[in-house]
Formats: sequence, structure tokens, C-alpha cells
Amino acid sequence: MDRSSVSRLPGTALPASASRRLAAAGRDPLNLHRALAHAPALLAPMLDLIHALRFDAGVSRELRELMICRIAQLEGSAYELAHHLPMAAEAGLDAEHLAALGRWREADCFSAPQRAVLAYAEHLGAGAARDDAALDACFSPAEQTELTVTGATYIALARVLRALDVQIDEGLSD
Repeated sequence: MDRSSVSRLPGTALPASASRRLAAAGRDPLNLHRALAHAPALLAPMLDLIHALRFDAGVSRELRELMICRIAQLEGSAYELAHHLPMAAEAGLDAEHLAALGRWREADCFSAPQRAVLAYAEHLGAGAARDDAALDACFSPAEQTELTVTGATYIALARVLRALDVQIDEGLSD
């Protein structure tokens, strides 16, 4: 891999529009953004979607990060885990929850809404049966839609990261 690159593709400059969008959100560019910079017309809506999922969703940040981290585990995405495990902790998930993600069915630390999210992540990411009763008991139709878009988006991102071999950003570990 070329030292100036952050993925299997050669390095390229981040489009000015993406730099402005990230700066307006108070975010620094990530290797994911740099890798997608080869397709600026796709990067812009991706940034909008990720921003909406992060800041405009009604489902709690804790539950969304739980969904993202379980999807990352299912997809084997070290990049997403390196970024989102710290975000999950900041959102309120403690070390016990994070350590138990892979064995959540046996762990007794998860609430009913957390269990519904984890089961739904496995439905989306691994084809497990969907538990409509658990989803309906914990989430409105709008919240179920947000969880669906969150999970599907991070499945897609994990696959993009893998296909482009995007390297974990400096300062984060896998």
C-alpha cells in the first residue's frame, strides 16, 4: 500500500465540500472519508446520512451505538469497532455491556430494549429470525425504521471498509 494512502486505492484529496461539511459538524476527516474521496458525489450523501443517524435520530445514542457495535462484530469490522466502541462508552454503555456484546444472549446485564436491538442487529447482519414482538414492545414504528437504517448503513459501511481495505485511523487500535 502506498504510504500516502489510507486504503488499497491511491491517496486523493478530500473534496472542499466534504471538508466544509465535516468542519461544520466539528469533525475531522477520517480514513473512511479519505477513501471515499475518489467518489465525491457519493461521499456527500453518505456524510449526510451518517450525520442524520448520529444527530437527528430519536432512538437513544446508546442503543444506536449498541446496534453499530454488534453489526461491526458480525461483519468483522475492526475499523468500525475501533471508532464505535469508544462512542458506545461515551453514550453510556459500560465495560460490562461492551465485553458481553458477543455473548449477549447469556449475559444478564442487558435491558429489554438493548436485547431487542441486539437481536435485530443479528437479524439484519446475520439473517437471524426477527422478533417483531420484542421490537413492537420497545420501539415505535419510527424508531424501528431508524434502527433498520442504522443497521443497514453500518453493514454497508463495513463492507465498503473491507472492500477498500481502509486502514484504522491513527490513534485508534483494533
